[in-house]
Amino acid sequence: MAQSLAFINPSLSTKNTGDLFIADSVRRILRFDDRRSIHVDPRKPLSDQQLDQINATDAAIIVGTNLWYRKLEHPGRWMFTADQLRRIRVPIIPLGVGTTRHGEEDTGFEAGSIEQLRLIHESCAVASARDPRTVEELEAAGIRNVRMTGCPTMFRSLAPEWRLRTKDSTRVVVTVRHGQKGNVRRMLRRLEEVGLEPVVAAQQEKDNFTRQSIPLLRKAVPTVYEYDARPYMALVEEAMGAIGWRLHGNMIHLAHGNPAILFSNCSRGESFCEAFDLPVIRCPDHHRLTEREIAWHVERLVDPATFERFPARYAEHRAAMATFLDANGLEHNLSHAEAPAASRATGMATA
Repeated sequence: MAQSLAFINPSLSTKNTGDLFIADSVRRILRFDDRRSIHVDPRKPLSDQQLDQINATDAAIIVGTNLWYRKLEHPGRWMFTADQLRRIRVPIIPLGVGTTRHGEEDTGFEAGSIEQLRLIHESCAVASARDPRTVEELEAAGIRNVRMTGCPTMFRSLAPEWRLRTKDSTRVVVTVRHGQKGNVRRMLRRLEEVGLEPVVAAQQEKDNFTRQSIPLLRKAVPTVYEYDARPYMALVEEAMGAIGWRLHGNMIHLAHGNPAILFSNCSRGESFCEAFDLPVIRCPDHHRLTEREIAWHVERLVDPATFERFPARYAEHRAAMATFLDANGLEHNLSHAEAPAASRATGMATA
């Protein structure tokens, strides 16, 4: 009988499409009984009834997101208590969860956060971390049963190998952040100057600033913003690649063989790029990129040599993800053998 799972799923209420991409990818990777499985929002208070429902499943999966903050328990972010974690009798398994630090922000966790993190990790065989920086932070807190697997979004295609897709397309997806308005507009201009057709993929409502025009000053740019993965997946198929400031917005393209260049405003993007042998481009919010920097990174996007080392890292971390799932007894679709032809076509085809 297929497993019943309790998905501790932040995408239920965040309205950030990055969390939606993660949840969608987890559902593709894991094999489970959808009818007997449940979804619980960690950003809302947990009821006794929900605790009973979690304990009626085979395992509780923390659906990877940016969650391991210095102060974990916080209204609207994580509202499980240490006492409630102790009452959960099934394994609690973090799947691709990460931490973030901005600039010179202190590392480490508050005492209450460490207590919760230890309760979570003690309940499972091994946990999965999104990036090396997260592993370092957890190990510094005394948590050793954690492995760097990457984010589940990276393996959404289920493809056993990664190949760069080539397409007869001039469309380029620009993943934007509200704190990068000036850089985004310079990026849009540069893409148009080199004959590419930018389309903006917004992940939050405040990222929607390119949709409106200002007469004689600025034209509107085609923009996708929906809390629905389907229009974003359509862009993955239509566009030649992605460039911009949203980690998961870029990652969904990489997962399906498109080139992508990330400008990172914090530690998570930098750590991700280092782990996958991708360019590390630091760009804190409100930092101004020069026209020359933008032009150079557009050139890197369209240069296949930029991604020569990525396939080896993809294979390494995909294998780590499969091993982590096996260690926790979770059924999954990341076979160690060659994937079926349909899966290969999803992530590796040349369009």
